[in-house]
Amino acid sequence: MTDRTPEQALTDVLGALVRNQETTDLLSDLVRDCAALMPAGAVAVLVHNGHRQLELLSATSHRATELELYQAQENHGPCVDAARSGEPVSAVGEADLVAHWDQVGQAIVDSGFLAVHAFPMTWGGRPLGALNVFSESPDPLGPAALPLGQNFAYVATLALTQPTQLNDGDLAERVESALQGRVVVEQAKGVLAQNLGLDMDAADDHLLHRTLEARSTLSRTARQVIREAQ
Repeated sequence: MTDRTPEQALTDVLGALVRNQETTDLLSDLVRDCAALMPAGAVAVLVHNGHRQLELLSATSHRATELELYQAQENHGPCVDAARSGEPVSAVGEADLVAHWDQVGQAIVDSGFLAVHAFPMTWGGRPLGALNVFSESPDPLGPAALPLGQNFAYVATLALTQPTQLNDGDLAERVESALQGRVVVEQAKGVLAQNLGLDMDAADDHLLHRTLEARSTLSRTARQVIREAQ
């Protein structure tokens, strides 16, 4: 265990992203924090390389390294399944591990782990890899640990996808795009307020609810609202 809180760990790694810290060091810190806070016996990350093959990116121990390399070699295992499906994968207990992944599951058990939880890493709907959490006890993750594991996977994704250098022109373009998106959202709220007889707070809630229902983005939904009113 650790005296650090999840908030402190995630704040540190996000600060490292802003400071443009070297990605290898950042991910090494991230998996160690994840292992301490879950808590877990080991944590590792597998990612797709340019040939769409899974490779080990970072691990907290030699045991985890060997298991991840074995999964990549066999193209079979919890990390492989999470990376392929984009959904979290879990197995608890020796029987469950072996039933899910036969020889790979047995290798996990033989390495001293009795539970595994894999969290997907995706970017723009495209699978990038997965973060694997190995536990030495046959216990399911608690309600707080599940979102924590996925949050670590999200931050690992950001570490890989952020540009290493953003010049002033690129930064200004991104800021301007965000500002334009905000203008569209405000216009859509005005349309909803007028057409549905809502105040602006209620129009904001309506727009957010519609966005969630459509599984879309806020700016895309706002543009749709404006088009429908024309």
